[in-house]
Amino acid sequence: MSCPLCRRRKGRRACPAVGASICSLCCGTKRRVEIRCPPDCVFLTGSHAQHWEGRETERRRDARRMGPHIAEMSEPQQLVFVRVMVALHHLAAEAPGMDDRIVLDVVSTLRKTQDTRSHGLIYDHEPEDVRIAPLVRTLGEWLRKPDDDHVAGPSDGDLAAALRAVEGITKDVLHEAVGSSTEVLSLAGRIAAETEEPSSPENPSSPLITL
Repeated sequence: MSCPLCRRRKGRRACPAVGASICSLCCGTKRRVEIRCPPDCVFLTGSHAQHWEGRETERRRDARRMGPHIAEMSEPQQLVFVRVMVALHHLAAEAPGMDDRIVLDVVSTLRKTQDTRSHGLIYDHEPEDVRIAPLVRTLGEWLRKPDDDHVAGPSDGDLAAALRAVEGITKDVLHEAVGSSTEVLSLAGRIAAETEEPSSPENPSSPLITL
């Protein structure tokens, strides 16, 4: 049976909210976003949980992947990096079949546009695959809009730096991967879980940046 959410991959996880078996990618990216998960669902805890609690090996691996790319960034740029990763997590929930190669194309295209803007020129670059142009536009709109406190969106330079970091991480992951990969999207899901958990403090980004 194919996953009823994406209709692309085989359903392997019994989802009590959907009443059918869904694929692991949809479970990881759409839980608590599109899926109204019951609190006792087994896939919200343990090894399937999106956050890092109780998963020290995964936490260390993620830190090793992110560290070289964000260590020299300013704190505002690191906070924008978190914003980009959370946005990618939500974008994946709306784009069935999205994987890390698509992430690289989307992020690289936006980074080129932001580099151009930071030099005072307004020009929107197009992705190599024109079919994902709507994803580029959607992500760009999300990242540039003011936040919930009506604070202006990130500067062109900070956004370019954050996108460059995500681009570098994705290239590293794809270099390690054999075949298709959703490792970056899984990392984005864990970052989103850390920043969007109901029990998070008012400023959820600070603990993550400290990590």
